[in-house]
Amino acid sequence: MKVAPHIVKTRPFLVQKVWGGRRLETRFGKSLPDDQPYGEAWEIADLDEGQSLVASGPLEGHSLRELVEEWGRELVGKKAPREDQFPLLVKLLDANRDLSVQVHPGKIDAAKMEGAASKEETWLILDADDEAAIIHGLTEHGVRAQDFRQAVEQGVVQELLQRVTVAPGDVVHVSPGTIHAICAGVALLEIQEPSDTTYRVYDYDRPGLDGKPRQLHLDKALEVAHLGRSDEIIRPVASDTEDKIVSELASCNSYRIERLVFEADTSLRWRVDSDSPQVVHVLQGELTLADGLGATLRLGPYESAIVPAAMKAVEIWAQGSGELIVAGLAVGPLVDELVVGRTAELVP
Repeated sequence: MKVAPHIVKTRPFLVQKVWGGRRLETRFGKSLPDDQPYGEAWEIADLDEGQSLVASGPLEGHSLRELVEEWGRELVGKKAPREDQFPLLVKLLDANRDLSVQVHPGKIDAAKMEGAASKEETWLILDADDEAAIIHGLTEHGVRAQDFRQAVEQGVVQELLQRVTVAPGDVVHVSPGTIHAICAGVALLEIQEPSDTTYRVYDYDRPGLDGKPRQLHLDKALEVAHLGRSDEIIRPVASDTEDKIVSELASCNSYRIERLVFEADTSLRWRVDSDSPQVVHVLQGELTLADGLGATLRLGPYESAIVPAAMKAVEIWAQGSGELIVAGLAVGPLVDELVVGRTAELVP
């Protein structure tokens, strides 16, 4: 490739799911290739199971993995756990039906389980039908593994699951070991460690897209699950004020997520730490970004871009008001040394 690291827009890897629908197309503007149910758009993905593609500039059509192989630490950052994998996975999810009840391992458990990888995740609720909910933990503390197993086998496990109503704007953190599910009528942005390790606990006795029962992983699930309540589920997001357009949505050992809300005719510039790449995902508005090669790229609602760790700075301008999400590794504030001006001052 032999092209210097620069900001790239991405094209998602689309995933059919038995619980999916068509909202990825009708609500989020993704072009679905057929009339099957689609549940996930992997906006930023560097997994064996799926790769997002470059959708801008001289490397259009290349996979994210090819960028990682070419740019190494200049892309993934000095603090990335691995030099050969992008350290974040970013998805849009459409739960037209209930997802399976499931659990993911953390780093300690994953190290002991063949083929497993840690999966910590955070959800930003984008759409939620009336009374739409999630499952997050159990209804009580101290449930014994044998009692939980028996409830699954007898088909009454739903009585043990804590169901919580959600609304657009809610932020939900799902720690490894938390039994959870996204329920019908919810669409969200998910930011997580780069892992697809999922242990299904319960799946409503329904068949998969192939007509066969979907596999459960109860033994492995019980090895990693915390069988108790989740007391802190929804994180309240502080209201933006005139002098604070950046809000922290999540900060954990694996990643950090921030939100920017800005007025019309605004330019934005912030410093990029060489320890971490950044992902920019637009929730509202039309943005233009300097790509670092002397050109620009445009991002509309629910489109994503990758900022290599070596970029030093992000420069954005917008004609209208907007809102965007910035995600990266947990290396301190991502939107650092922010300079806010007028669009005309930044346009080259």
